[in-house]
Amino acid sequence: MSTGISPPRFRSLVWAILALICLPLVAAAGPEASKLVVVVYPDDTDGAPGTILVNRAIRSTFASQSAVQIDVRNEYVGTVRLRDPEFVQAQVALLRHKYAGRKVDLVIAGLSSALDFTLKYRDQLFPGAPIVFVAVDQREVESRHLPPDVVGVPIRMDLDSTLDLALRLHPNTRRVYVIAGSAPFDTAWAAEARRTFGHRADRLEFVYLTGLPMDELVERTASLPEQSIIYYLHIHKDGAGKSFVPSEALERLAASANSPIYGHVDTYVGRGIVGGHVFSFETEGNNAASLALRILAGENPESIKIPQASANTDMYDWRQLQRWGISEQSLPPGGVVRHKEQSFWDEHRWQVVGAITICVVQTLLIVGLLIQRVKRRRAELARRESETRFGLMADAAPTLMWASGLDKGCTYVNRPWLEFTGRRPEQEVGTGWSESIHPDDLMRCLNIYSSHFDAREPFEMVYRLRRHDGEYRWILDRGVPRIGPNGDFAGYIGACTDITARRQAEDGLLASQKELRLLTGRLLEAQEVERRRIARELHDDLNQGLALLSIELDLLGQKPPASTREVTSNILGLSTRVKELSSAVHDLSHQLHPSKLEQLGLVTAIRALCAELRHHQGLEVTFTHHDVPDAIPHGTALCLYRIVQEALRNVVKHGETEQAVVALSGIPGGIRLRIGDNGAGFDVTSAQGNGGLGLVSMRERLNLVGGQMVIDSRPGRGTRIDVRVPLREPAEPVPENARATPHEPDLVTTGANGDPSQ
Repeated sequence: MSTGISPPRFRSLVWAILALICLPLVAAAGPEASKLVVVVYPDDTDGAPGTILVNRAIRSTFASQSAVQIDVRNEYVGTVRLRDPEFVQAQVALLRHKYAGRKVDLVIAGLSSALDFTLKYRDQLFPGAPIVFVAVDQREVESRHLPPDVVGVPIRMDLDSTLDLALRLHPNTRRVYVIAGSAPFDTAWAAEARRTFGHRADRLEFVYLTGLPMDELVERTASLPEQSIIYYLHIHKDGAGKSFVPSEALERLAASANSPIYGHVDTYVGRGIVGGHVFSFETEGNNAASLALRILAGENPESIKIPQASANTDMYDWRQLQRWGISEQSLPPGGVVRHKEQSFWDEHRWQVVGAITICVVQTLLIVGLLIQRVKRRRAELARRESETRFGLMADAAPTLMWASGLDKGCTYVNRPWLEFTGRRPEQEVGTGWSESIHPDDLMRCLNIYSSHFDAREPFEMVYRLRRHDGEYRWILDRGVPRIGPNGDFAGYIGACTDITARRQAEDGLLASQKELRLLTGRLLEAQEVERRRIARELHDDLNQGLALLSIELDLLGQKPPASTREVTSNILGLSTRVKELSSAVHDLSHQLHPSKLEQLGLVTAIRALCAELRHHQGLEVTFTHHDVPDAIPHGTALCLYRIVQEALRNVVKHGETEQAVVALSGIPGGIRLRIGDNGAGFDVTSAQGNGGLGLVSMRERLNLVGGQMVIDSRPGRGTRIDVRVPLREPAEPVPENARATPHEPDLVTTGANGDPSQ
């Protein structure tokens, strides 16, 4: 059904209605600002990183360098549809109505398309207003005959220098793939690239992937041949007519490209390119704002000479350098490397050095004891192995021998084998020999035997074999292919050795490792005893002496010499400083050993610790507790307190958050501690591999009291620690693999309101 209104008239009507709506809004905005600057951008750059940087730089420069108020208005015009007369007419009408009755003091035009639009329609929209262009290439400026009152600082899209940089980092390059979209701006610069790179055609093969649909382009760049690089110009629109922000299109290509990408725009750094000789949008925004301020201050724009293009900078993305194996030492001097990740050592080297210095004496003691024990154990193992070898050479009779035929079945066992198992020969042939193997070892042994038999390869396997008295003994069984007289494969022959003694020695070594863990725990306990002693000495001696000195100074202040009042003031000030020193010593005593833990219990000590962090560090800690047993062994309480102390210290230092949650609760047969934050988080596997002292201390303390700890943390997702400790003395330390549970679903997290949740 027809409405009687043609589509062109309908669009014009819509634009007119919008103009009438916007006009009263402008009129109601208040009195005219002292200076009005209109910034014109192409509508397809709205939200693009370059536009954001230019706009931010312009406004920042105006705010910091202008003595008068400047009202900045951004306008996004449809430069792509300039061939549609009705659209252009409606757009111009809207802007004319919007700024009717207001004096536009200056216009800033971003990119060449916005500059062309402004020049064509400024007599209708901004009559008499000078124009400052921004982010327009020098070649585009030179190709236009600009009026005298149109000025700006050109940029230089330096394609050739960027390619030189890429070839220096990839000297074996044979092909260069140039990528551009299908928008007019894209095709124009693709043509410029052909002209610029033409002198290299005799040494390099250039392939221009221009005007392709994005899906096809992604597929092509994912399977480029070796010795190739990619030069990315920009994609405002792909071959399928879909519009893109160039940096977002670059990110999509870089995610799957199998060759390094280079470009000449600074907003591409961090979105997929290795680097390039780039220009800076932020610098161009500052340059445009500086020229605008000169004109707004009264300088005649016609007297301002258009300068040469801004200098470009070599810039690289550190993550892409790592991806493509490019060393920073190979980069030309003077470049800028962005997005470089600081290592743990770079950020915390002095803290690590201090901690290592404190622990070096203890480490030397532990290493010395470990070396002595290992030497004794190795000597014992060497002695036993030597005795075993001598016994085998002296008397071959105890060796268990067997043979098999082509069907893999046993055909022969010697007398020592029969004496060992207490069985008859007919019971061992075929598959009967396997009946004496321990059920837990049987399938593994059969798989090893069968696979090596099929491959005709020697093998050895260890399993438990039942002796005639019913005891299982550990056997080392070695088998080799048997060759018949005619040189053909005839089966296998093997010899077995009883290695039970060696296994017992290995078990003894494991026991020694457990003893070493216990020794580590005793060293930690000795450290706590030493901290208590130092705390008592600081409190009873130094602190009391300082307090007495403070009292004496107070008395001196109460009865000063009559000759001067200044002496009194100085003495009072000295007294105050001495009191502060005494308080600091007292705080040091509290840090060395939490006396509140012994006097008031675990709950009160943790609450005091949270309050102290809130007061001194600004960390808001939500502490909850319920069903906590009244009687907690001192070792368990101290372990839990130190874990809370270490975890909250890490939140302050590395968490990048001001909130944390601590929950203490009683559970059947034990006690549970949960700590959580919504901060930066970290990679648990990397932290454990780096040998962090905090995590080691937590796990060793828990090992002493038989506790378990689960840490769930990912970068950007916060950290959760779940600790469970039984309220009974453990028979032995908990094995390491029992404490390394990947995760539990009920760890503490921090909700939106800061309360603990599961």
